[in-house]
Amino acid sequence: MTKTVLRAVLVTMLLAPGAARAQTPRTDATGPFRFELEEAPPTHRGRGVEGYVYNDSPWRITNVRLRVETIDSSGTITGETSGWVVGDVRAGGRGYFFVPVSSPATTYRATVQSFDKVGLEVRTEAP
Repeated sequence: MTKTVLRAVLVTMLLAPGAARAQTPRTDATGPFRFELEEAPPTHRGRGVEGYVYNDSPWRITNVRLRVETIDSSGTITGETSGWVVGDVRAGGRGYFFVPVSSPATTYRATVQSFDKVGLEVRTEAP
C-alpha cells in the first residue's frame, strides 16, 4: 500500500463512530470499528455503558482507548468520558469494555480515540 492509502485507512479508523441508544444494544457498520453498547445496570462499579468494539481491520490491536459521549433527546452532547477495552482485539474479533458515566442519557456514542497495532493478521480458510 502507498503512504497515502495507509494514512487514509488510519484516519478512517480513528474517526469512525458507533452509536447506541440507552438500554438498546445496536451495531453501526461505519469504518473498521463497530460498537455494540448499552447502559449497564447499576452495580458496585457505578453507572456505566458496556459493550463490545468490533475490529474489522486486518490488524490485531491493543491499548484501545474509547470516548463515550452522552447525548440528550435534542441531540446535544451532555457529557464525555473515556475508558479502555479489555486486552487485545484480534483482526475480525471483538473486545469488551465498561466505561463509567456520570448520568443517564437518551443516547450514547462511542469512538476509538487511540490504539496500538500489535501485528498484521492473515486470515486463512480451511481447505
